Amino acid sequence: MEVHRAIDGPEHTRAGLPVLPVYVPRAHDQVLRQVVERAAGGESVMVTLVAGSSTGKTRACWEALRGVPDGWRLWHPIAPGRPEAVLAELSAVGPRTVVWLNEAQFYLEPAGIGERVAAELRELLRDRARAPVLVLATLWPEPFWNTLTSRPPADRPDPHAQARALLTGTDVRVPEAFTGTDLETLCATAGEDPRLAHALASGDDGRVAQFLAGARALLKRLDLAPAHARAVLEAAMDARRLGHGPVLRQGFLEDAADAYLTDDESDALADDWFEQALAYTTERVHGATAPLTRIRPRRRTRNPATGDGPTYRLADYLEQHARHTRGAECPGTSFWNAAHDHARTTDDTLTLGRAAYARLRIRHAERLYAKAANAGDPRGWGALAYSRHEAGDLESAERFYRQAADAGDTEALERLVLVLADAGDLANAEPLAREAAEAGSHNALMWAATACERGGDREAAERLAREAADAGHFYSLSWLAELREQAGDHQEAEDLARRAAGIGHPEVLTDLALLRERAGDRDGVDNLYREAADAGDVGALMRLAALRRQAGDHEGAEHLYRKAADTGTREALTGLALLREQAGDHESAEHLARQANNAGSIDALTQLAALREEAGDHESAERLVLEAAEAGNLRALTWLDATGEHESAQRLYRKTTDTRNPEALVWLAALRERLGDREGAEHLYREAADMGNVEALKGLVLLREQAGDRETAEHLARQAADAGNFDALTQLAVLREKTGDHESAEHWAHQTAIKGNYYALAGLTLLREQAGDRASAEHLARQAAVHGHSYALSSLAEWREKAGDHMDAERLAREAVEAGNRHVLMSLAHLRQTAGDHDGVKLLREWSQQGFDATDEM
Repeated sequence: MEVHRAIDGPEHTRAGLPVLPVYVPRAHDQVLRQVVERAAGGESVMVTLVAGSSTGKTRACWEALRGVPDGWRLWHPIAPGRPEAVLAELSAVGPRTVVWLNEAQFYLEPAGIGERVAAELRELLRDRARAPVLVLATLWPEPFWNTLTSRPPADRPDPHAQARALLTGTDVRVPEAFTGTDLETLCATAGEDPRLAHALASGDDGRVAQFLAGARALLKRLDLAPAHARAVLEAAMDARRLGHGPVLRQGFLEDAADAYLTDDESDALADDWFEQALAYTTERVHGATAPLTRIRPRRRTRNPATGDGPTYRLADYLEQHARHTRGAECPGTSFWNAAHDHARTTDDTLTLGRAAYARLRIRHAERLYAKAANAGDPRGWGALAYSRHEAGDLESAERFYRQAADAGDTEALERLVLVLADAGDLANAEPLAREAAEAGSHNALMWAATACERGGDREAAERLAREAADAGHFYSLSWLAELREQAGDHQEAEDLARRAAGIGHPEVLTDLALLRERAGDRDGVDNLYREAADAGDVGALMRLAALRRQAGDHEGAEHLYRKAADTGTREALTGLALLREQAGDHESAEHLARQANNAGSIDALTQLAALREEAGDHESAERLVLEAAEAGNLRALTWLDATGEHESAQRLYRKTTDTRNPEALVWLAALRERLGDREGAEHLYREAADMGNVEALKGLVLLREQAGDRETAEHLARQAADAGNFDALTQLAVLREKTGDHESAEHWAHQTAIKGNYYALAGLTLLREQAGDRASAEHLARQAAVHGHSYALSSLAEWREKAGDHMDAERLAREAVEAGNRHVLMSLAHLRQTAGDHDGVKLLREWSQQGFDATDEM
């Protein structure tokens, strides 16, 4: 089940020991037990243990199985490939099954198929006919949990929407180290198992699970490796860090290793150097794991046609180590050539191609893209086309986009239209846009239309937009209506908006009414809102009601608010409440505000309280604020505090906290802190922290640090980080920096980076740069890059550019590109364009278009 084998203890203690060491439960184990009990009680449920490598996640899941009732089945989908195994067999999973998803990124992260797996798992969890099932998963926080659960910007693709929906709310954090009472319990238990005693004696700051899994021994094996073995390991580490799947071909390791050897080291290699390197890297460390493990295919999954040959898996702790130590490294030519020759799947090929492209190894990237395309993956043609487009080679871009479209990439024609339209080639863009529309995509027509609009050809723009509109693309109607309105053709604008309303989009009428309202043209606005409302746009009803209210027509406004309320619009109830209050009907106003609050409009009571406060009815205002707070709207209390009513705010906070609301305790603690009552604030923060509120720990860290109790501040910051909140550690690093304790500041900034959060290092970089300590700022920015985050380097490059230090900006920008951030060149080019430095812009664009492949081969 992939529980890490434990290291052997001292030789004289090994006899008779079980395979796994004695287990010491911690807080996350209690949460796991509760989840298992829910499953045993008939509920389908999922839990995801989140922590770094070798911290005890999988062992905790294994121990949790002890609570599963008899008669349950354990299913670990793994062959022929993990996501493929899930899709092949998940439909057969029935009640009383534990689904074991150790290293869940292997199931959920692969492009396309990972989303299908997530969708099927979601369906399993909500299918009552197959309940109960228990899904046990593990993930590293960085990069996997953050990648799979982060929501992208609205204008970017969302490749993990299903995975995010599956995982959100399932995470249970596992501490990296044993601390406090957990450490005391471990010490008391160590006498039962010499391996625990050996781990405690290692002095590894409570990182007992990592020691037992051989993590420290693995790093020692890496550090002591001879040059040829270290080259093989670093090739494997970079391949995994840059996105190659876990199965690495032997040919890749052998060929890529050359990129990590100096000329002298290469000349000194023996004929059997690679066999020697494998012997060193595949030997188990203290009986636990090896840096590289040979994968033995199961008989039923062997396929001689794959041509894999021997394959290997890198120890996951070394993979994690690589992500925190090699982030600033860009592999050399031999690595990329080996990737081209030996990447195992087209996903691996494309992923490494993107990694090469991000580092401006454009020739290598395009070779990898082409290999994937020729292997039948249309994404390769699309990636090639994009690269050629960025390089200004529109002829090649067009050819590759056409190949992508012919190979089944439905978006390729759209992108091709965009390329041609941006280049002003509308003669070719128009027929392609129509071709795309016939294939079911009307975005291409709109892209061509907007290109015409930018180029000043409004007639062509409208013609294309009308074609899109005729095909049912409602946005084109909205866009055309706005164009016609701006041109003063109000009747045509209204006709277009009505067409949109007629196909189910009355909000276009509402948008047109808003345009006129903002332009001060009230003529016909009410009628447009009414038309939109009659067509089903409740927003139009609300806006019309607000206009009636502003005009003093309370009766008309109330009629419209009630009409909106009848559709279930909770904000309408708030509007009604305020109208009733202004009419002097206080009882009805409160009743409506409570209705709105219960329906989810949490500001209804506070808005009513504000009206009463303005009218001088302080007692009634306080009562309504307290009612809102007790219903869960703690912002109500901050409103009272902001008005200067500190005593009333404290009294109401205290009443709210009597219900044991930890959030209210934190708000009250912050208020006490602002009023200078540090002792009272700390007491309240501790109350909230004892109830599990992580935000309270951040407040405690600040108070303890300011009181000079550095040890407690550090302990609390670590506690918050173990719970997944890094703000306290970042705050601690910045506080130490501002008081001149630079060494400690760096230490804690590094601790946050190790846990996957680089903001502290980036913040210190900026502070040092502002203080004039440029060398130290660069050092910290590089450290952030080493941990896999190039943001600090790119920000520093932009800072130097703004300060007029162009050579330093270029040097730092190149370093950021080596770390995988090619976009910094675009940022610098924009700054130079603004400053009128056209030669500087030209240089940066040449770098961006031509790449650094030549430098790579020097």
